[in-house]
Amino acid sequence: MGHKRLMRIGVVGGGAMGCGIALELAIAGRQVVLFNTRPDSSERARVKLERDAALLVETGLLSPAGREAALGRIRRTTVLAEAAVGQDLVLESVPEDLVLKQEVFRQLDGLAAPDTVLASNTTALSVTALARDCTRPERVLAAHYYLPAHLIPLVDVIPGEKTATDVVETVRRFLEEVGKTPVVFAKDVPGSVGPRLLQALIGEGIRLVQEGVATPEMVDRVLTQGIGRRFGVSGIFDRLDLAGLDLVTGVMRNAGRPVPPVLAQKVERGELGLKSGQGFYTWTPDATAAFEERVARGLITQLREDRAEGRLPSPTLETPE
Repeated sequence: MGHKRLMRIGVVGGGAMGCGIALELAIAGRQVVLFNTRPDSSERARVKLERDAALLVETGLLSPAGREAALGRIRRTTVLAEAAVGQDLVLESVPEDLVLKQEVFRQLDGLAAPDTVLASNTTALSVTALARDCTRPERVLAAHYYLPAHLIPLVDVIPGEKTATDVVETVRRFLEEVGKTPVVFAKDVPGSVGPRLLQALIGEGIRLVQEGVATPEMVDRVLTQGIGRRFGVSGIFDRLDLAGLDLVTGVMRNAGRPVPPVLAQKVERGELGLKSGQGFYTWTPDATAAFEERVARGLITQLREDRAEGRLPSPTLETPE
């Protein structure tokens, strides 16, 4: 049996995240109704939508005609029912407050048709808890975008305890159709992966500033010009394999830090990463060459753009005497 295509979308909450979601879906040909609670916040959403769309045109990601068409597919409203009635999918993106979100879902459950999918953009709340007052919890799940939603490809898809598998698959296919990269989780995991990694990074950054090790500007520069560059083109586990798991465990021990069992076990088995052909990933000569080229090309693209925009100086070429 085929999955229903989701073409009419309600977005509840037109802040920075909701606006990005609405714009991207409209660019992908979906009809979008964007709900804000008040006329003034709805007007701010209009201004943001137009500004974000204009930048996409300026940078060549969207044609002027595409911009006009996309903005024409977004209808703004301050009536919640208009974002729920007749929609195939309703995406909630209101502030991260459990009681507030539960009330929004209770109302959406009463307004939307029985086959409408209800999705939350929650960062850290349980999908099961959000669906507590819904009569059809099997139609409720999380679709967690990353800010800015129209520019970051990843979306976490997280089911609740009662979410139907066909609903998860329908949303996964929908996200791929509109150009996203969905990651589907097997169970209700509040916070999923991205927010938990981010919280760890934020906590360490704040500690470094509190201890006087670095200023906020230094921390941000290390991230944007250093490790953030690498994480734009490679992840944690391929970087560990590249460094060598034996070297990584040695550094941890020298620093007096416990070595995670999964790491110690791999080293004991001789799975040292790229150097041994097996670590967290399998490394053949072709896979190694492809990885190194992909990383280099990604970093070169960033470097070229930074130099062209004047964010980084080009090297001064000295003429040998």
